[in-house]
Amino acid sequence: MNTPRIALVAAVMTALAVPSLAQVAEAPSSILGSLVGELERNNPELKATRREIDMRTARIAPAGAPPDPSLSFGYMSGFLRPPFFPSASTPDGARQFGLSQELPFPGKLALRSTVAATEADAARWNSEDVRLRLIADLKGGYFEYVLADRSLAIIDRNKQLLEQVRDIAESQFRVGKVPQQDVLKAQLEISMLLERAAMLQQERATAQAALNGLLYRAPDTPVELQASFDAAPLPGDVQQLRALALERYPGLRRDEQLIQRGQQGLQLARKEILPDFAVNVTTQQLVSGMPWMYGVDVMVKVPLFWQRKQRPMIAEAAAALDAGRRMRENTLAQTQSAVTQAYVMASTAERLMRLYTDSILPQARLTLESSIAAYQVGAADFLTLLMNFTAVLANELSYEQQQAQYRRALAELEPYVGTTLIR
Repeated sequence: MNTPRIALVAAVMTALAVPSLAQVAEAPSSILGSLVGELERNNPELKATRREIDMRTARIAPAGAPPDPSLSFGYMSGFLRPPFFPSASTPDGARQFGLSQELPFPGKLALRSTVAATEADAARWNSEDVRLRLIADLKGGYFEYVLADRSLAIIDRNKQLLEQVRDIAESQFRVGKVPQQDVLKAQLEISMLLERAAMLQQERATAQAALNGLLYRAPDTPVELQASFDAAPLPGDVQQLRALALERYPGLRRDEQLIQRGQQGLQLARKEILPDFAVNVTTQQLVSGMPWMYGVDVMVKVPLFWQRKQRPMIAEAAAALDAGRRMRENTLAQTQSAVTQAYVMASTAERLMRLYTDSILPQARLTLESSIAAYQVGAADFLTLLMNFTAVLANELSYEQQQAQYRRALAELEPYVGTTLIR
């Protein structure tokens, strides 16, 4: 009877072996990196932002181009002659040709081109912001997927161990050495593990579908697992991380470009009050044989209704500029908050990981070992053994959760600090 108990002890202690932090930081495979590359190649949202850059860039040259010139030709004569077919007997008939060109007030075209270029720069920063955000979402989702898969493996392994515990309890119950309660409690714990496994399977399937959506795959496409991850240390304390975000976060650079575009738009709206010009050159010849004559006209577009047209345009541009400034303030506040939350999450998870590996798990394992030894000699009941066993399992699952939370926090920091922290 002691033989199966000793075998159970060995199986339990083997199953409960948990990797140390040094083992977690082993050199990783390239699965996560390949997924990031696949996202950058295939994600439709990222492709759309890149095409938006092309669209904005294509608008720069037309924005600074002058209006197209106009060519005109015509005939003047009396009402008794058909047009374009003058007769030599019609001395007052005349043919004429003309060329006209609109000339915006100096500075308008250059300012329009500058506005278009600023919008293109904002689109570039927005595309980079979307790229980093999608990569962070991919990494966070991948860590959720890995957590669910590893937790399922822990549940399955320890379900087998609990089945061995149940079998021993049943054999003890048959010979009248333990009450039926031991068997029922073991079976209840197995059922609870099955319930947890079902929930984890759902979480893994959900994470898999989310990952495949980011990668533009079919939802049920298998996702490879990476055994370990290379985590870089945090680049400073929370104040240093906030300073890095102010310097490197693309969302702030985008908002700054939009503010600059608002300032340029306000300048352009104010210039719309200034008059535009037009030059018209015409030449004509009388049918009677007189030489060609020419004329030059200069026209000025008078903004007579500027109170109803240009003034509202100025108000609109001023409101857009103020909205851009408020949006940057919001982005700044959200950035500072997100960096702080991610830092707190990472630092807390790191401390808890060390607490689990250095203290909680070793102590829980020693407690389990002691209860197993006491149970073998009849000094401890089965419920105490089972309670210590499930406590170790719960701590092992919590350790996996803290690892995933630490990695997610690093991934969330990456877009703000401009550095790859987890591979």
